[in-house]
Amino acid sequence: MIKGTCWVADDYVMAYDIIVSEYWTSAIDPIENSKMVMAGVKEEFNKENAFKDRGHTFIVANHNFAGGGKSIEHVITGLMGAGIQAVFATSFARLQFRNAINYGLPFITSDDNMHVGCETGDELEYHADKGIIKNITKGTEFTSVPVAPFVSEVSEAGGLMNFVREKLAKGQPIE
Repeated sequence: MIKGTCWVADDYVMAYDIIVSEYWTSAIDPIENSKMVMAGVKEEFNKENAFKDRGHTFIVANHNFAGGGKSIEHVITGLMGAGIQAVFATSFARLQFRNAINYGLPFITSDDNMHVGCETGDELEYHADKGIIKNITKGTEFTSVPVAPFVSEVSEAGGLMNFVREKLAKGQPIE
């Protein structure tokens, strides 16, 4: 179970706006990449650590979150460095969805119009094993597809590379 506050995106959030192109050449590092996260989404985030300093745990978005563009890993590492532990949306860009799995950041599909039923600052509680997202602030509940066991294992290991390293170190097959 993960508990924390959410930031609700107004509309379609492109990968190019989560991390603006001038920062694509920086190292893939959560702390470095988080400094300008969401700078292209809202002017209020267009200064160092402006999004990160809000302390949100979740992002609630509409359709095709992190779409439009290259499969830059900076988007995922930047969100993680900013403290985001899960993103809920009606759909995701496939490239970033896979990057999220590789880094262990849950991208959770919810068809319950969460983006309409939540407001920035609402306190949420996410139960990955049940696919339940509770809005504690409003007393409402949303459903999602429960996280696949493999994705949970990768997330718990801290990403795909750590997952593979752990399996190899234990002499276990990678399934």
